[in-house]
Amino acid sequence: MFDHKHHQTLIQQIKEILRKTIINYTDVIDTYRIDINKINIDVNRTKDLKFGDYASSVVLSLNLVLDESLRIANLIATNLPKKIFKKVTVVPPGFINMELNQECNARIIGQIIKEQNNFGQFRPQKLFYNIEFVSANPTGLLHVGHARNAAIGDSLCRIWQTYGIAVNREYYVNDGGNQIAKLALSVFIRYLQLFDKSVSLPEDGYHGEEIIDIAKVIKSKNNDKFINVNYDLTKTISDDEVNNFFSNFSKDYLLDIIKNDLKNFGVHFDIWFNESTIYDKKLIPLTLDLVKKHIYQKDGATWLKTTPYGDDKDRVLVKSDGTNTYFLPDIAYHNVKLSRGYDKIFNIWGADHKSYADRMAIAIELLGYQKQQFNVLIMQMVKLTQNGQELKMSKRSGTSLTMRDLIDKIGKDAARWYLVSQAITTHLDIDVDRAVAKSNNNPIYYVQYAHARINQLINKVSYKQPQNYNLLTTPHERELINQLHYFKHTIEMVSKNYEVNKMTLYLTNLAKTFHAFYANNKIIDPQKLELSTQRYFLAMAVKQIIANGLKLLGITPINQM
Repeated sequence: MFDHKHHQTLIQQIKEILRKTIINYTDVIDTYRIDINKINIDVNRTKDLKFGDYASSVVLSLNLVLDESLRIANLIATNLPKKIFKKVTVVPPGFINMELNQECNARIIGQIIKEQNNFGQFRPQKLFYNIEFVSANPTGLLHVGHARNAAIGDSLCRIWQTYGIAVNREYYVNDGGNQIAKLALSVFIRYLQLFDKSVSLPEDGYHGEEIIDIAKVIKSKNNDKFINVNYDLTKTISDDEVNNFFSNFSKDYLLDIIKNDLKNFGVHFDIWFNESTIYDKKLIPLTLDLVKKHIYQKDGATWLKTTPYGDDKDRVLVKSDGTNTYFLPDIAYHNVKLSRGYDKIFNIWGADHKSYADRMAIAIELLGYQKQQFNVLIMQMVKLTQNGQELKMSKRSGTSLTMRDLIDKIGKDAARWYLVSQAITTHLDIDVDRAVAKSNNNPIYYVQYAHARINQLINKVSYKQPQNYNLLTTPHERELINQLHYFKHTIEMVSKNYEVNKMTLYLTNLAKTFHAFYANNKIIDPQKLELSTQRYFLAMAVKQIIANGLKLLGITPINQM
């Protein structure tokens, strides 16, 4: 019998049954010299329940002649256990369609009701991942691109942890580059302006309202202490001590805002790693030593030999003026992460980092790690539209729309839904009017409405849980049960393919099927108590799966709408 609890998904178990059944036909294995370890056993939901619940084309992957394929498919169909499969049919040239029996379907409903919030939780695996995401420079507010990064990264972590994988969430604080010097100068100029000094912010300075806010806080704490400090508008504040003060105060102030905004978005990090740590711990010389076999000097600069590994040109690590490129401390940082012993590390980067990701993958190998330990998810941009017009400017940041702007427009839960609702590799266009609409055309509303509708339904009456669900035979009932079976497989699929949008698609389809079921069937019918009881608990199981799925996306289920 299938084990729904803390173990394999239903599809995994069917695959194992098929594999064991095929192995029994040693004459075929020997005759065709089939490597049983390389057999591609596929199992998928059928497109139409009239063909059964699941289908497999495993026999076709054996590359047998047609008559032999049909013979083996029929042998497999005949020998699949009757305790699990109600009906198994073969369709030429060798497809196997499988319909689950009532006992198996009853078990999934009972298991969901029993485990409630824990349903979908897999046994702990011996895997430990690290994922670095968001990592916005602490020079301003988070924009909508960072919001998409945050929603994808956090949802992926929640799903990994449910799948039994331990995860460290990490944020890289870029506090060692020119941006911090530019930030300090921008705040300093805003500070001087508060004393009516005739100085202007450089065009490439930071123009958001938060820069003025920081200047006001510094003025309130220090009054006119810094108004006579020398500065160069094209470079930085001349007084090192004052420059360091403005740099650290501004960075910490903005980092606190970033942390608070992420917290309000339901995102937390286990590790906040400062770039300055790389210099404080003198990791640059150590990193150069680790790759010394692969570096050379040319034109006064230090180069890393990346072309032998597929790069279009070698890359500079240390420029001729003695300063480091961004690539070198980044290699040092990735070495720090990998040295902690993770099985895999992940980064979520923007589309402009595609070639950089390839370059970093080479560096990971040159450090002595396996290439597959390093993974980069490339994320495309986000835009908001309202009334058919693109929203571009933010009053807060002075440039792009902020995460706060997005949440103000559509709310935190809708933002998290829409930000993960499309494949990470596609450009995302969020229609504000649709995202706030209370209509079936708005998928987050549609899913939440299903949850609230069931909640109101099950609160009207109270039934004792039935022993079986043999009366649930309509197409909508069968489809709902079929989708309940598929929840754990969706968790597994996202965990392995990193496609969080598959979870929103699953929940949308589940809600769609429930709404159709609700419209076409009388769920609470005093004249048909046994049928009502079975439908009642089926609805309760659907509600639980919707709640569990939404929580994996960091979204709070709604009980009343």
